[in-house]
Amino acid sequence: MSNPGDPQRSQQDRGYYGAGWSQPAPSQPAPPSQPGGPYAAGSYAPGPYAPPRPPRQQGDPRRAWAPGASVTNTAGALIAVVSLVLVEFVSGMIGLIGTSLVVHPFSTYGTGGSLVSGFVTGVFLAPFPFYAGAFLALAFLTPIARRSPLPTVLLRAVLAGAAGTIALALVGVFTGSVGAIRSGGARLVIDVFTTPLQNGVPFTVMLLATSTAAWLWLGRPRGGRRAPGAPGTPGTVRPADAVPPATVQPAASQHGVPQQPTVPPVPPYGGQQPPTNPWGGPAPR
Repeated sequence: MSNPGDPQRSQQDRGYYGAGWSQPAPSQPAPPSQPGGPYAAGSYAPGPYAPPRPPRQQGDPRRAWAPGASVTNTAGALIAVVSLVLVEFVSGMIGLIGTSLVVHPFSTYGTGGSLVSGFVTGVFLAPFPFYAGAFLALAFLTPIARRSPLPTVLLRAVLAGAAGTIALALVGVFTGSVGAIRSGGARLVIDVFTTPLQNGVPFTVMLLATSTAAWLWLGRPRGGRRAPGAPGTPGTVRPADAVPPATVQPAASQHGVPQQPTVPPVPPYGGQQPPTNPWGGPAPR
């Protein structure tokens, strides 16, 4: 038994009630003697410092060349080139219908070809190098990006048209070399310079229009219309100076004077009260 005046008891009371005395730090467990344990030498040594990786810099949307591949770039190239093919198809179909009123579509003429074979060659086979070159340029080199302004998109369409014209000229080198053996060197000049420019200039002009359509399509807002009252629609956001409703209602007034709501006192230390006499003995049981 220890009396209230015991100095050892008083020291324990001081530490328990936090009267300014610091508690001893908990002792650290001794590391095990066996090798390879959790406290083995070098297990907590910091590794070599790796500098943070610099963020990837995005391409300038105003530059004519923006190399890179993405789903958006491929979609824009497909829209532009497929639209160009559709325009050529409709134009060729109208010409085929008009010519078939005079000549049978499957009858041979001239070099032995029919109207249908000439339609397929003129719409799909002959301009195919231009389609492929323009698509590759728009998908990987000069993309139709939504962040790019319209003049930049038009410049990229011109560059893609130039790439398609170069593709026609490269194919013309092969066909012109074969034709030069039979018809002389003039056939090589026609297939390499004249025919590619004759087809590439109108295709490039049409590619300007289809690229603009693709740029507008990629930049349109996604999703349908929001229902009235949906989050984010006008009229659904509370103003910044709005006052929330009162959570504590005042008591009933007496004689016309409203009473203040009574709030129960809150203990200052969260429920545990300090002793009335920290220097005294323990509380009687």
